[in-house]
Amino acid sequence: MTRSGMLLAFCALATAQAADKLVGGPYVVNPAARSATIGWVLETGAVRTGPEPGEAARRIPVLSSGKISMTGLKAGETVYYEIPGDAPVEERRGQFKVAPTGRANFQFVVFGDTRTRDDLHRRIIQAISKTDPDFVIHTGDLVTDGYDTSQWPVFFDIEREMLRKTVFFPVLGNHERNNARFYDFFDVNTAYYSFNWGSAHFALVNSDVNNLSPGKAIRERFWQDQLRWLEDDLSQNQKADFRFVVMHHPPFTASQVPSHMSKETPTLVPMFEKQKVTAVFAGHDHNYQHHLKNGVHYIVTGGGGAPLAAVDQPIPGITLKVEKVEHFMPIRVEGGKVHMQAVALDGHVIETIDLTAPPPPPDAPAK
Repeated sequence: MTRSGMLLAFCALATAQAADKLVGGPYVVNPAARSATIGWVLETGAVRTGPEPGEAARRIPVLSSGKISMTGLKAGETVYYEIPGDAPVEERRGQFKVAPTGRANFQFVVFGDTRTRDDLHRRIIQAISKTDPDFVIHTGDLVTDGYDTSQWPVFFDIEREMLRKTVFFPVLGNHERNNARFYDFFDVNTAYYSFNWGSAHFALVNSDVNNLSPGKAIRERFWQDQLRWLEDDLSQNQKADFRFVVMHHPPFTASQVPSHMSKETPTLVPMFEKQKVTAVFAGHDHNYQHHLKNGVHYIVTGGGGAPLAAVDQPIPGITLKVEKVEHFMPIRVEGGKVHMQAVALDGHVIETIDLTAPPPPPDAPAK
């Protein structure tokens, strides 16, 4: 290669590298007993489109994800890390806590439906960050349209400071539209998964069946496969102090809009009762709701920024509390007790829920 050719190649490489911009993360997902995955998102360029040649009015970012798995971790330890790249070093550094085992003290936050009103979404994240959670759970609808690549950098920018100091567990909402970026960014191999943290067990479910496939048979087969997995997962964790289920669509709602309801999630209620689930967290409705049926708490926490919805149809004998308000839920587990709060954006406590773990059945499978 000639000297001029080498210079051109070097310039092209430098230009390509300069185009890579850190627009997401770093963040941590998929922690197990001895491992975790660190992820980040890069903008590698952009496609410009317009109604006429040369009229590129719209800019569509090209995104790629980076990730690396860590092993050999110790239960309960804090891990500090730094991802590669040209961004300032403080933007590439993060930390997270490895899940403890046994009856350990920990705290986490549940929130969801952050897809619009970015200013309110940002304020919710700022409030959550002040609680210093060990991990956060998102009940779905992270963005308005999972296919629109321009929305993901906005989501990650708003949540950046929180994500690089905790562990992130999201579930699919209907607005993710089952897009492959959700699976890629968050290293989700299946649409449902579970994990243990201390003496608590968490099962995360995909309730967005309609976006799985246009084929009815495929949707039904997925739902039946997920049901079998969920029942087995919960039955194998009966010695956990608490069993939590997370999904986007709630089984119960005080915002009764027929077209808005899921026909699948209400069918899960008998299983939740049989498997002695502590609480079910959902989103979808943009408000706060707390229902209680046969010992299982059903909580709707969809106040992360999406336009608020009325809660004007409480269910007699089941609904305990409703409020149309932006909010999040800090939750603290201390030994065999759990302390849950719903906190509004203005700081007032909507509701406090204190629960004590029941004694496990003597013949329950070990965790």
